[in-house]
Amino acid sequence: MEKINTTSKTQPPIYIQISQDLRNLIIKGHFQQGDQIPTEDELVMKYGVSRMTARNAVTELVNEGLVFRVHGKGAFVARAKLQRSLNKITGFHQDMLEMGLNPKARVLDFEKRLPTEKECHRLNLRKYNKVFSIKRIRYIDEIPFGYQELIVPEFQAPKLDSLNLETESLYSYLKDIDKPIKNAEQRMEAVMDAHIAEVLGTPVEIPFFFFDRTSYLVDGTPVELLHSYFRGDKFSYTVSLSN
Repeated sequence: MEKINTTSKTQPPIYIQISQDLRNLIIKGHFQQGDQIPTEDELVMKYGVSRMTARNAVTELVNEGLVFRVHGKGAFVARAKLQRSLNKITGFHQDMLEMGLNPKARVLDFEKRLPTEKECHRLNLRKYNKVFSIKRIRYIDEIPFGYQELIVPEFQAPKLDSLNLETESLYSYLKDIDKPIKNAEQRMEAVMDAHIAEVLGTPVEIPFFFFDRTSYLVDGTPVELLHSYFRGDKFSYTVSLSN
């Protein structure tokens, strides 16, 4: 377990740090579905915190649906899946950091080239407008969680090739150059893909959530075409509905 910082004013509350630590252990497979996580008494001893702080840390995971309580016995892993919301436009890097996890990436291919006919249509480009084409594996620590193919017009992000896309966020970069993404259109479906499974080194029977996204700037100009494949055994997604 990670050491908890009790003095820094820039760190989250202690109970959040503990919940992040426990979440990390669940995602890494240290605790499997159905396993009991440390009891409140054990958390008190391990982290040197009050019982209330330990209880709040577990409650944080219960509220996420990651663990469930059994009266008189303790808390158990409900699912070893990360929950992401489809109600907001965020990237994998930002989402994982907010969960207290350690996102990484490996760039498989990065090229500047002319767009395909489909890319011209989706990104409103001329045939001579070059694009950056990036293929990446997305990790949490050393575990592959997804695969992405990203297309960005060169004139929208001319220095994208100087960005380290293994450790830095495209969305943060666009915001830094005053081109924040305002909205997006996205389609999602469940797929089986032997090629993606081979790239990630996962069993072929694992399904993927496939996302086809076009993102837009404030003025409605398309700035990103993104194809993402995220593991169905590692993620679940939520949507807020109203009438």
